[in-house]
Amino acid sequence: MSGNIRTVWASSRSAWLRRAAWLLERARADGGQAVVLGAAMMAALCGVGALTVDVGLLVHERVTVRNAVEAGALAGAQQLPNNAASADTIARQYVLDNAPELNPANLSVSFRCVVGDRNHDGLPDLGDIPMACDPGGNASWTTGGGISASLCIPAEGDKCNVIVVSASNTVDFSFARTMGIDTGTTGTITSAACRGVCGGPPTGPVDLVLIIDRTGSMSAADITNARSAAGAILGLYDPSLQWVALGLLGPSQTGTSCSGANSPAKAKGASAAQYATANWIPVGLTGIGAPVNQAYAHADHTLDTSSTIVKAINCFDTSSTGTNLSTPVLQAKNYLLANGRPNAKKGIIIETDGSPNYSGAGNAADYTCAAANTQAQAAKTAGIEVFTIGFGVGASDLCPDSTGFYHNRSVTRLLADMATSSTDDGCTAAENTDGDHFFCAPKTSQLASIFQSAAATLAGGARLIALP
Repeated sequence: MSGNIRTVWASSRSAWLRRAAWLLERARADGGQAVVLGAAMMAALCGVGALTVDVGLLVHERVTVRNAVEAGALAGAQQLPNNAASADTIARQYVLDNAPELNPANLSVSFRCVVGDRNHDGLPDLGDIPMACDPGGNASWTTGGGISASLCIPAEGDKCNVIVVSASNTVDFSFARTMGIDTGTTGTITSAACRGVCGGPPTGPVDLVLIIDRTGSMSAADITNARSAAGAILGLYDPSLQWVALGLLGPSQTGTSCSGANSPAKAKGASAAQYATANWIPVGLTGIGAPVNQAYAHADHTLDTSSTIVKAINCFDTSSTGTNLSTPVLQAKNYLLANGRPNAKKGIIIETDGSPNYSGAGNAADYTCAAANTQAQAAKTAGIEVFTIGFGVGASDLCPDSTGFYHNRSVTRLLADMATSSTDDGCTAAENTDGDHFFCAPKTSQLASIFQSAAATLAGGARLIALP
């Protein structure tokens, strides 16, 4: 029971008890009458009972307001971090829909940027900025419980991942009016919801196929960055909740294993002669209880180098079978539908550094933008979220299609079309801050943060959090 409710209750109860004591004393002074005493006690009991009704109404209203602000915060957070205006509008609407008697003047919405303090040193993990959120140069951090929060102002260009909804309401009393108590207040009730990583590991179950480009146009430095980016996803995720499979582009040999410390992982690129029987997903879903029942990361989120998926990431080599974007998406879709969990969100993240490019292996019709988009649409229709990442893709990377919609169109348009609910911003800086599933990265180590952002979007959803 809140402090203001206790105050109303205690004050009212004291008043009724004083009244009953006065009546009792008056009855005694008049010689005492059992009837008078009974009437006095009945009046007191009736008064307390009547007051209980009003206090009950106040408690009920407080629960209603709390449920409303939680619903509003969760609904608004779905629009973050890139559409704060819509988040504000939706949050307010949800609150008023769930508490229609609420005065809109008593409803407020604000925003925060929440990042991690994973080492509990009392300082924000600035590596979460700007991918998780960015409060700008005037950030002021409050840290506690493993996270750090700063006020975030979208109107100033800040990128916010937390919405804070506050409301209060006043209840008109009925019976307590006889004692001079006309109303009671719920007090201000606040709820905060975050979307994404929110300073800690994602909490939603996920089945993810990660597809990494390792075609000939990927240099040794590009491969190194791709390895680090894949490891960044595994380090972010929890193997007991999020299962990850590794796909490679082009496909892998089915018989030849990695050597040395990375044996027996099978991630060596297939030749053109091996293409027909090659494996597009050399390591299946990996995690605790997964088809590959291994923990790819330790409790402190460092990678478990004894796991098959980490070994495969560390040892895959360059492929010379061309850039086929359609077949790996098809294979990933089929694998997820056959092996994924019914309660887990399913996703495909595919990274490429160029457009489809036929080199003589397999069917030439698979090496077109139209074929890639067809397979991506089929995956999305099956309920799988598709994320695409252009790694160093530029305006000069054109689809090879000789006819049809993608003839002479940029591959960035294809990647945006393949991704779930995405638009093509031309691989400008806005591509990674527009809130959709199409990302771009220059050929630098920035790829790791892009991978993490996509993975967090898939797993994070929106959840209520307690701010420090």
